[in-house]
Amino acid sequence: MQQRLERQIEKSRELSWYEHLLVLLQMGASIEHALMVQYLYAAYSLRDDVEQARRWREILLLIAREEMGHLLTVQNVLALLGGPINIDREDYPFHTPFQAFPFQLERLTHGSLACYCYAEMPVGLEKDCPEQYAAIRAAAEAHVEQQGESFGDEVEGDEVRHVGELYHRIVEILGDPEKIPDHCFVDAAFGQMSWDDWGRSYRGEPAPKTTTAEVAAQTGSERANLFISKVTTREQAILALAQLSEQGEGLVAVEELLGGSNILRAVRPYIQSTKTEEKSHYERFHAMYEELRNHKDASEFSWNVPFNPSSDYSENRCSAHASAGRTKIESRRSRRWAGLFNVRYRMLLTWLLHALALTRRHPPPATAHLRGQIIHRVFGEMYNLKAIAEILVKSPLKDDQDLTDLQNPKSPRAGPPFEMPFRVALPPNERDTWRIHREAIATSQELCKKLLSDKKHACAVETRPAARNYLAALMQADRGALEWINAVFDGLR
Repeated sequence: MQQRLERQIEKSRELSWYEHLLVLLQMGASIEHALMVQYLYAAYSLRDDVEQARRWREILLLIAREEMGHLLTVQNVLALLGGPINIDREDYPFHTPFQAFPFQLERLTHGSLACYCYAEMPVGLEKDCPEQYAAIRAAAEAHVEQQGESFGDEVEGDEVRHVGELYHRIVEILGDPEKIPDHCFVDAAFGQMSWDDWGRSYRGEPAPKTTTAEVAAQTGSERANLFISKVTTREQAILALAQLSEQGEGLVAVEELLGGSNILRAVRPYIQSTKTEEKSHYERFHAMYEELRNHKDASEFSWNVPFNPSSDYSENRCSAHASAGRTKIESRRSRRWAGLFNVRYRMLLTWLLHALALTRRHPPPATAHLRGQIIHRVFGEMYNLKAIAEILVKSPLKDDQDLTDLQNPKSPRAGPPFEMPFRVALPPNERDTWRIHREAIATSQELCKKLLSDKKHACAVETRPAARNYLAALMQADRGALEWINAVFDGLR
């Protein structure tokens, strides 16, 4: 397995080192996106009526927010190199080189948490704490094998990796001026996102009323360190990736880079100075892992949400192999909520891509002044996804279930599918981009109307007062958004 992966990730003779570096950076962006989604799904699976589960939920949400910062930092490095924007990820189930483990949405368990620990594990742990390293790796490998067998996939347990290996490879190439000459870098910080754009505006969610001050202090939920760095030079790009890795996955074997170029040897002292006292993702995950090990039944902390939920019943969208790795949401009402979730997820990605594209375009288009409002839309859709996810995990998986059945935490429930559109891309024409935004809102409005009232399928109509109130508020907010979009659209004639 290791040799096969090494063959897949070595540079092709048909690519220059510059092209190979762009491939690795785009792979990094996809992996950061995938990790963020998996952590969010695990967070939403945790029960809100169990104090310890609420605390773990806040930790997972904090880490997911920081992964968003990692995704944007990788986009900045791509911008410095003049590479294309990438916020795509593969749909499940899939596994690519450098992927920590096969992408899958699942509730928080001993096995899934072991995978998160191994993915974010710092370099050298196998030497410093061999017993800890061996136990986590064995648990992660066993979990991957078990999940593969459950859905008929031939997945080997050694398909678990440190994500930091990817950044080690990227830094190694970036630090070699013979492979990446100076002319490969775009001048200044044009086209890059900053903390002022995203970190200052995104304060994170307030602690829930059920969370105590002690829990908030333990999780740091109100102090998420959203790391987003502009990079203007080769050295700054290396430092940004090192800081990103230090917060999350851990840069692989920085000491080994000493034998590399003069640039890497010169940057090394600054890499060490970027270390902070804040807990890394691995440290947070490992603390959760140790706590969860004290409980034989991890399911007591989470709702019985499905493995890789899907709202799609079409026979043409995916192959039989891909369908085998999904759990279809059979309840018509829940499936509509899942469809609404997918629409809003697609809207979030489209708004994010639009904000990135406006930053990169030169000369700036006529709508460049709207970038701040577009970023605000991204944040708005984050909250919409959270609200819909919380409704889905308290909705039935099958039609023959009723709401009283859901009083039992072990009753099968639906879950947020996070299904990707065919491709996240925008047309070159700015007016056409705004048309896409408008059509997505129209699709969302139609789904909301069906959930509120449907004469053909009364069983699919939402009856819970809180959920109906959310739908009404969402439709009202969308009507205001449509007025704004139509005004922009008309102004581009």
